[in-house]
Amino acid sequence: MKTAVCMAGVLALLLSQAALAAEPVLLATMGSKASVSFGGKPITLGVGETREGVKLVSVTMESAVFESGGKRSTVRLGQGFFAASVGNGKDATAGSSNTATLYAGRGGHFMAQISSRGIALQGIIDTGATYLSLSGPDAVTLGVKQDRSRPVRMSTAQGIKKAWLTTADEIKLEGITLYNVSVVVSDGDFPEKPLIGMSMLSQLTIQNDGDRMILKKKY
Repeated sequence: MKTAVCMAGVLALLLSQAALAAEPVLLATMGSKASVSFGGKPITLGVGETREGVKLVSVTMESAVFESGGKRSTVRLGQGFFAASVGNGKDATAGSSNTATLYAGRGGHFMAQISSRGIALQGIIDTGATYLSLSGPDAVTLGVKQDRSRPVRMSTAQGIKKAWLTTADEIKLEGITLYNVSVVVSDGDFPEKPLIGMSMLSQLTIQNDGDRMILKKKY
């Protein structure tokens, strides 16, 4: 009898550890449902449903709230439950690391968090862009100053836009601290989201495995 109880306890412990190890990654949102990966094939969860000890609490277009073990976390597209969450404009990357893993979200785009001065914004990885591109308001939010002595012209789907080339002394990308980043800042609200170009990505090695991208600081 004692052996049976002991084995039951071990089994419960193993199941508990498996649930903790299976970190859900938010792949897409669809109304009141979310497509989530637990390390295998994507699973669709509805609000209120629980899988692997993790409950889906709510869903928005770009994020979802999960609960596990009494802890709730707001997870962005492509982010894991145990990664830092973005909320109320606060920087979710208080520390600094040298690597980050991104997962493709809706439309196959890789989204990533950039932060400065304790403020974080969500941007789009764009390996075809030369610079980190920010709208005027986003530049103000991140504390990136416009250098009016260096005008440039941006070619967009809406035509040519006036912008300014400047340098940010320090910006974090998913917690990775990057220095002397060249930034293009537009006069208006373009781009709608920051475009994370090669002036940031060139400081990293990039491993793209289809729906997963691993970033690692070079130096």
